[in-house]
Amino acid sequence: MINIIFQDDGGSYNGQVVQRLGGVARNHADALARLGCDSVFISAIGDDQNGQFFRQHSDKIDISRVKIIGHKPTCTYLAVNVKGNVRFGIVTAEPLLSTITPALIESNEDAIQSADYILLDSNLSVPVMAKALEIAKKHEKQVWLEPTDIDKVKKVFDTGMVGAVTAASPNANEFLRWAKMCNVVVDPFVIDSADSVLELIEKEKSKILLNTSIFVVTLSNKGSAVVYRNKLGQLEFQSLPPPVQMDKIVSVSGAGDSFNSGVIAGLAHNKTVVEALQIGQECARLTLQTTLATSEAITPHLLA
Repeated sequence: MINIIFQDDGGSYNGQVVQRLGGVARNHADALARLGCDSVFISAIGDDQNGQFFRQHSDKIDISRVKIIGHKPTCTYLAVNVKGNVRFGIVTAEPLLSTITPALIESNEDAIQSADYILLDSNLSVPVMAKALEIAKKHEKQVWLEPTDIDKVKKVFDTGMVGAVTAASPNANEFLRWAKMCNVVVDPFVIDSADSVLELIEKEKSKILLNTSIFVVTLSNKGSAVVYRNKLGQLEFQSLPPPVQMDKIVSVSGAGDSFNSGVIAGLAHNKTVVEALQIGQECARLTLQTTLATSEAITPHLLA
């Protein structure tokens, strides 16, 4: 990670290089475990130095179901971070992701069956996502979808099982793509404020929300737009401020994952949605102020 102002001039710049654990699903697993939840991670790693680094630093997560693959590199992401914002990233993932198959998901059906929540990220292939959603629907499980990238939003719709998703957390650009996939015409400027997003969702709720009971649109320094169903099944619309002042942000990487995890953990511990959102905000605040993808300050006391 490089924290310095730089130009595209081929020069070398002083900065800081940090190796840390990351990945959307892993970030959620870590944050949930730090909050005191039993967190089971179903994935794959390579039999290499990065895979060993993962195993050495995952003591809080149940990684017994992580498959170790020889002759494939562990998924690796290089982020260039300037003043807390990721300018661009380089990822090596496809060789290993191809080893995560529907059969692997099916072999872990018992873990899915016993879970309160399933966190599904869209880095997976469409067939793998479809199998996970099929099993979750079979056992009537709550599925939280993290789209991960604007170009990957389409995947969950391609499964033909988007109706099995009960919560989703797109960022601003992912939301625009989500709305398009739902056949909603959207003015791109709608993401300029949380209130505008909420107005659009209220207008097109039957198309955009599908079967979700919680829908969160994160809007960076504009906060978040949240729609959820209360105990009576009625829709509630709420805007949230940014978790922390922009000048106090160290890195945005992983903050959304920490937010989601706080909400999921709160709901799993029978908190109200409002209380769970507050827990999510605090988790995001802590992660925004560290170079780690999940703040070590996230602990079970946040659920007290």
